[in-house]
Formats: sequence, C-alpha cells, structure tokens
Amino acid sequence: MIAVPLDKNELQKFFDNDAEEVITFFIFKAIFSQPDLLPGQKSIPIQIPKEHIEQWGVQALGADPIGAGSYPVDLVDELRGYASDIKMLSFSNKTKTGKDSNRMSGETSLAQKFADEDLDVKFVQGQYDAIINAWIEILDSKFQLVFNNYPKITDIYYFILIREKDEQTEGDNKGKKFHICGMKVDTSKFCELEHAKDSKDSVWVNNFIDNEYGDIKVYKAKKRMELRLRPRKWIDDNKVITFDFGNFNQAEKELKSMTNEEKYNFSIDSFKKLYKQVLNYEKQ
Repeated sequence: MIAVPLDKNELQKFFDNDAEEVITFFIFKAIFSQPDLLPGQKSIPIQIPKEHIEQWGVQALGADPIGAGSYPVDLVDELRGYASDIKMLSFSNKTKTGKDSNRMSGETSLAQKFADEDLDVKFVQGQYDAIINAWIEILDSKFQLVFNNYPKITDIYYFILIREKDEQTEGDNKGKKFHICGMKVDTSKFCELEHAKDSKDSVWVNNFIDNEYGDIKVYKAKKRMELRLRPRKWIDDNKVITFDFGNFNQAEKELKSMTNEEKYNFSIDSFKKLYKQVLNYEKQ
C-alpha cells in the first residue's frame, strides 16, 4: 500500500504532549468562535477553515509553513526530514437508529487540476487505466517538486483532523469530539495504483490505502482525486489521538437587543466557562 496508517505510538512521536495541548487550545478557540445560537435553536456543525487547520499543524508540530495553496504539502520540517499535508474530515458515528456506524467520512482532495482535456471522453470510452495513469503522473510530478525544493525531505505524511459528530441519532451535532490520525505516504509507489471499480461518473482506485481504513476515487465532474476514511476502524484499532470534550450545548443568546456592554459580559462569561471545560484551567 502507498499510504500506511500510523499507530498511536508512531503518531505521538509527532504529536507529543505539548503538541496535543496546542491542538486542544485551537479546538477551544474554534468552538468559542462559532456563531451563537438563538435560544432553542438546533445546534450547528463546527466549521473550521482549512487554512486554520494547516496553521494548527504548523504550531503543534513546530514545522515551517509552505503557504502555497496548490502545493502538495502544507508544512516541512527539514531537521526531521519530513513534509506533511494537513487535512480535516468529518463523520457521523451513529446511524439513524442510533447504532454505531462504520460509514465513510467526508472527502478531501489528494490531487486536482487534471491536465488531460479528454477526461470526459475517457470516461465515456471506459479508458479507466488511462485515467489512473494520468493521475499517477500528476501525483509523481507534485511530490517530486517537494523533493527538488527541499533536498533534506525524505518522508511524506498526511495528518488528518477528524471531527466526530458524537450523536445519539443522526442529525444532532452537540458532541465535541475530535481525533487526529496520520499515514506515511510512499511516493515511489504511485505507479501501483490500479482500477478497482467504476461508475459513469467515478473511478475507484486500489492500492492507495487498505480498504478497511478508506479509499480513493477519481471524480469525472470535479476532475479531482479524493480520499475518504472509515474513522470507526481507525478509532477501534487505536490509530488516533482523541480529544473528547463531552456533550455540551453551544452558547444560546438573542444578541440583537443586547448592548455592547452586555455582549462583552456574555462573551467573557462564555469564554471562561468554555476554557475551563476544554482546557481544564480556571484563573483563581
């Protein structure tokens, strides 16, 4: 396989206690910055921009940011000889009936900007091997650029923050649980990618990651190769670092009628309560 999941001990060589504290702090900031709900309003999913997730990784890992949107990695650590792409996915851990779910996560892009203008034609003609070969060229070219620009880099990793909807039943977003997982990517093996199955709009690809942990596929319309994980398998196999803040409601307040002083006091009170719950610290 090209992408091999890290076990928890391997993952903690990157995300040590100090790094975990940094991630916890950023999760606190992300939760605090979410829009306040109206009284009685149903909770909404936490949204975190990808650029923020990248910066979480830079701060937690003590690595150098790349700062280029289309670059194949987000950070490099030349001293330790690795580069990494930082991603975020979400998944629901329950079915509609409340049973544990091993469903797939959402999707994240591995590669895009397909240069072959005949992609649609290849789909129509069933030239799936040709489609995959074109993506192999894209991946080889992207990561060779990293090795050329940073000669001290020998290893590539994906680190993924997973937001778990800690639900009793599907549709309830009160849970505040996150996981970090990682995988080491052997860029010399992209040539091993193979056609697995297909539909009129997508091609599933074998040999990138063990199917128990996830899969990748090429989308005709998006012209992208995307990764999905099975987070429940990662969690059950102890291949994640978990940040569990329990179930608590997002702040509820009718803000329109409040004065600036009232909003200030409300914000300070919410800040202190949340900081204590997430970071287990309260100033005496």
